[in-house]
Order: sequence, then structure tokens, then C-alpha cells
Amino acid sequence: MDEKKVLQSWKEIASYLGRAERTCRRWEKEFDLPVHRMDGSPRASVFAYKEELDRWLDRLLHEKKISSRKSFFLSNKKFVSVLSISILFVSILAVVTWKILSPKAGVSSSSDKPSLAILYSSNNTGEVMSSSIPGGVSPEGRLLSIVDWTTGRGELAVVEIATGKKRRLTHKPPEDESWYFVTNSIFSPDGKKLAFTRWKDDGTFDFRIINVDGSGQRVLLSGPDVYAFMPNDWTKDGKYILGILQENDKTNNIAYVSAIDGSFRIIREFDKKSPGKLSISSDGRWIAYDFSQDEKSDKRNIFLLSKDGSHEIPLLKHPADDRLLGWDPGGDWILYSSDRSGSWDAWIVPVSDGKPEGEPLLVKRDFGQVKGLGLEPLGFTQDGAFYFRDLVWLEDIYVAEIDTEKAKILRPPKKTAHRFEGSNFSPDWSPDGLSLAYLSRREPEGMKSSAICIKNMNSGEGIELFPELKSLRGLRWFPDGKSFLVRGTDENDQTGLLKADVKTGEIAMIVTGDSGYHAPRCSPDGTKVFYNADLWNEKIFRILMFDLDTHQKKEVYRSDKQIFHLDLSPDGKQVVFFEGNDDTLKLISVNGGKPTVLLKLEEGGVNSVAWSPDGKDIFFSKIIKGGKTGKCELWRIPSEGGESEKFDLTADGLIELNIHPEGSRIAFTLWHVDDEVWVMKNFLPKK
Repeated sequence: MDEKKVLQSWKEIASYLGRAERTCRRWEKEFDLPVHRMDGSPRASVFAYKEELDRWLDRLLHEKKISSRKSFFLSNKKFVSVLSISILFVSILAVVTWKILSPKAGVSSSSDKPSLAILYSSNNTGEVMSSSIPGGVSPEGRLLSIVDWTTGRGELAVVEIATGKKRRLTHKPPEDESWYFVTNSIFSPDGKKLAFTRWKDDGTFDFRIINVDGSGQRVLLSGPDVYAFMPNDWTKDGKYILGILQENDKTNNIAYVSAIDGSFRIIREFDKKSPGKLSISSDGRWIAYDFSQDEKSDKRNIFLLSKDGSHEIPLLKHPADDRLLGWDPGGDWILYSSDRSGSWDAWIVPVSDGKPEGEPLLVKRDFGQVKGLGLEPLGFTQDGAFYFRDLVWLEDIYVAEIDTEKAKILRPPKKTAHRFEGSNFSPDWSPDGLSLAYLSRREPEGMKSSAICIKNMNSGEGIELFPELKSLRGLRWFPDGKSFLVRGTDENDQTGLLKADVKTGEIAMIVTGDSGYHAPRCSPDGTKVFYNADLWNEKIFRILMFDLDTHQKKEVYRSDKQIFHLDLSPDGKQVVFFEGNDDTLKLISVNGGKPTVLLKLEEGGVNSVAWSPDGKDIFFSKIIKGGKTGKCELWRIPSEGGESEKFDLTADGLIELNIHPEGSRIAFTLWHVDDEVWVMKNFLPKK
């Protein structure tokens, strides 16, 4: 097969069409999406030809059944009903669409046919997403709480689901230059209040409550007594909020916080691992939550905990990965997502008096995985409808030919990684310039979830390595071309900088004891590594150097402002970095001292920096101020100082710049997020 014309998995097909995997699977069954299987069986590996997919899209366009690859309107007789509303938000939602989809699996005892509907889809890009991030649904299903980024800060807002009308609840005075963002918002049982967590620019949090009309905002809990509190549910009387309380030593607890005075009570303690979703039964006697099956496993089981924490039982004893979605409003069923049948499906299990009362029932095939960047439960409404968010992070690597004399792009950027499209990032040219290495995400989480890929740019051939790590980022070749420097997390959940063998993928941890490990770089002689480390609690941000021979660390630079996107000069003598808040591009000697301001930005920000191989220029990705989709421009500035110069390249989410050793090509990553909100109805059996 021609690799450039063939998509070799559901993930690649979904990325090409710009939709979620389950949507593409549904299209195959309902609209004859042209996919093929290796042996013709339903469980076999799939592949598709790009040309066939394009013809299929053109045919639907001609029949006026689909309006574009990214937004569509479908009408079919076998659907129970179809309602489509399309609203353009200049700064928030790209497309708002309603469509009712026929189910793949259902419960025969339900009074109406189960249905799945997409409420809205928004495509976001850039370092700061000018978008709305959903939080929770109100009990009557009228409002959706969101985090609104249109002001540059994450403000709490609500959206009327029926009309798409947005209303911000929190407002910061213009003269206040501090930065913060809201997370984890949930409605009270009567729908009149919202509880939410707010993170500040010094790395601390506070937990607040506010009326849905924007009045009565007050702080219930804040540091330094605890590190964080993430609300999950309210008690039915509205007096307490249940959530995950993280202490300063990063241990996690299930705790109640009083909605009156903010006092808290811990009922279940854990170690460094955290439980997932928490949900309270309708009678308030039990708490459902999911947690790791054992210390080294990423798979989870669901447990039932008595309200005072004195009694606990496993809900289901099964080797599958089970993730809690929520307890239904009547208290009779627990909804969860599980991979027990080979795909991530939605199941329900009957529950009574703190124990299961029967076998689980399948309610929806290919529902989605609740791990990593995936499906996030938003809650049940009083009528038993379940709302959830589906988040898809897409990253792809491109290469463009450049003319450094004229600051021109000679040929348009071309995508260079054609397998597992949407999951490739961190490109780095080999020291000899013949190969491009990059990382490829294969699973949302777990051991060997990412691959190190090495592609020969002349022959197109490549190899893949799967290090024994849970996560990878920031790939860099060592100068001898025999190993890689990479940030990763091992099986013991220890994060640090590692050395990975180019031929075998074998790893060795070389730097630990810090946090962050952003933008790791090797010195030209391969004896030192540089990186930046974050101490958010103390508001300390540093550039560090680690000597691989002596195992000694040295602080190159310290700031109370966050440091972004550093790079080491080709001669190993200087570090360029972007310092947040004051929006400056700076240079500093690796021996320390006072940094030099190379560029002060009047607007926008910087998404990435990279030295030219000759050390004369510094390339940077400049965020366009006011760009609602995170548009960036490619610029350069002389390393000795002077006027900056713009290239004729503008793209969404332009990050991880990397210049070819000969200076004739540039590799980079483009990323964006597809964010969708769905509702599932009529899937609960009658009592």
C-alpha cells in the first residue's frame, strides 16, 4: 500500500476526517463510510483510502447531507428525531449542531429508543485557547457551566443549552493584572449555585461558590492549608460538596467541604495516586468512585464507600478497566465505561443498599474511553439524561523548505508522519541531518503508550521504539547520534529526564528531584543537559544545568515568572528563553549572570524558540494577539540583537520549532483540540 494514500487505523481515519473515532465507526454502519478490513471480519484491523473517503464526502455534499468535513447536518428516517441548530460564536464556539443518532446497542426494557446527540463542537488552537471549556450540566438540563477564555483568563460562565447564549459569572477589574483560571465547576442540587476551583498565577488555588445569577461569590477553602480541592458532587441537601482534596505533600483524599463555612472532613485517604470520578447515591448513604486496581496498574475498578468512610466494597470484580461515569438520579443504576468487550463501551449495573443487584447491561457500543485526553463526564440531569465532554488533542509534524537569506518559505509545509496522524509531536533532526525523530502517542496512558519514531527523510523508511515509560515529551538527540534525551514517567510514577538507546529503546533515568523538566537540551559535547523546572507552590521558576559526569546541578537562572520554550545555542554558551508576564525573549550565559532582553513583545506571546545552526539567528513562533484560534507566525531575530523579521508562514498552534543542521528546512508541530459536548438519553431501564 502507498503509505501516503492509505489510512491504517480508526485513529488515522478519524484524524483525516476531523471527527472522533466512534463517529467514524457510526458513519461506516449508517452511511457506508468506505473502510476495509484485512481479513473481512468485523474485529480485523481496518484501513481506508484517502481518495475513497474524499469521493464519499463529495457524494454526501452533492446530496446535501453533509455541509463540510468539520461540521455537518444529517437527516435519516431511522432516527427518532433530528434537531439541528448551528450558531457561530466569533470567539467561542466554531459550530453548534444538534443531531440525534440511532444507537448501536440499547436496553430493550426502556420506554423510548436510546439516543445520542451532539450539542456542540468547538475547535481550539494556540497556547491560550480562546474558547469555552465545559464543566457541568444543571439538574434540569437548561444550563451548561463553562470556562470562558475569551478575556485571556479562565472565567466561569454558563451557556443556555437550547439557545447557545453565554453569560459570564466572574469578572475581574481591568486594573487587576493577575492571571487565573477556573476548573471543576458543578451545579448544586437545586441548580441555583455553582461550586468551582480557581487557580491563580502563583500556583495556589481557592475553592469558591457563586449563585448562577453571578451574585454571592465567596471563598470556601484556600491554601496554604491544602494544595487543591476538586469538587465532584453535592450532597442532596446542598449542605456539603464532595471532592478530591490534595494535601501539600500531594497525597489525595476523598473529603466533604461545607457549603456554609468551608470546613472540610476527610473520609478516605490515599497515597500519591488519586481516585477518579466521585458520585453520591440518591439517598446520600454511598459514594461511588474508581481507583487503580493495584500500585502498578493503570486499570481501574469501581468501589462503593459508605458516606462516613467506615465501610467499602468493590462494585464489580472484573479484570477490565472500569471508569465511573455517574450514579443515576434515582439511585438504581451506576453508569460506567469499560473495555471489557474489547472496545470502550457504556454499561450500567443495578445497585441497591450499597451492593450490585444483578449483571451489568451494555447500553452503548464504542462510547469512548474515560482516560487521558478523552471522555469527561459532565453529569446526569433529573430526567436521567447523561451529558459528557469528548476531548480530542490532535498534533502533527510538518516540514517546510526555507530560504534564510530572504526569510521565505520556498515550499508549503508538508505533513511528514503519515501513520497515527493526529498523535505525532516533538520533532528533532538527527545530528547528520538524514533522519527526523519524533514521538507518537499510541494510547492515552499506560506503559509503552508512546513510541520514539525515527524516519529516514531520503528513503522514507523508519523504525519505532517503545520505551518502558508511561509518558514521553521533549525528544532530543544526543550529539553522538547514539541515544535520545527525553522527559518521561516510569512505572513508579517518577518523572524525570532519561536517556534512551537509539537502537533498542532501553532507558536510564539521569535527572530526578525536580518538577517540570520542560524543554530538555543537550550540550554540544553531550556532557550536560539543560531544562527548566517549576516550583509553583513557591513561585520559583528556574533554568538548570545537570552535569552527566559529576551528577551536579547548577542553577543558571531563577525567576518568579514562568519560563517558557528555552533553547541552547549551537556552541553551548547561551540559553534563549521566553519569560512570561513581562513578555520578553531573553538570552543568558550558561554560567549564569544577568539576562539580556533580546525582544520585548508589545502584544501576543511566544509559542516556541529555536537557534539557527550557525548561531546567528533565533527563530520563534509568535502568537497573534486577538487570534481566536491560536494563530501563530514564524519570525526570527539576530542573536546579537536587532530588528526581527517575519517569514511568510502563519499557522494554528505552531510549536516545537526545529531547524535542519544545514539550515535549509524547518520541522515543527501543529496542534489543535476538538472539543465536543454530547448527551445520551432514554438508556435507563424502567424501575
